[in-house]
Amino acid sequence: RFGENHAIMGLAFTWLMACACAVPPLVGWSRYIPEGMQCSCGVDYYTRAEGFNNESFVVYMFVCHFLTPLTIVFFCYGRLLCAVKEAAAAQQESETTQRAEREVTRMVVLMVIAFL
Repeated sequence: RFGENHAIMGLAFTWLMACACAVPPLVGWSRYIPEGMQCSCGVDYYTRAEGFNNESFVVYMFVCHFLTPLTIVFFCYGRLLCAVKEAAAAQQESETTQRAEREVTRMVVLMVIAFL
């Protein structure tokens, strides 16, 4: 069951990932530069100077903060789809079972697209 400890762990993990994203440029790995209309800042993806290590930071951000979560999302939703298909196969094929299976599949696809 989902309890208070799960919520606390999820919150702590969220803060850990946010800090892992935001702190490296503050301590010298890459840097922040003004973006757009100069009213916000973001990671410097453009500079190729030796002292900033931007390429390694961009690879780190891509792998740790996009590719890994995307893999986890695909794995978890894939397992969910398999569980729904097993449950549907265990029951007799009825219209409501097929409709529920289609609805779950549609929701999984929408959630993955929303993540992207």
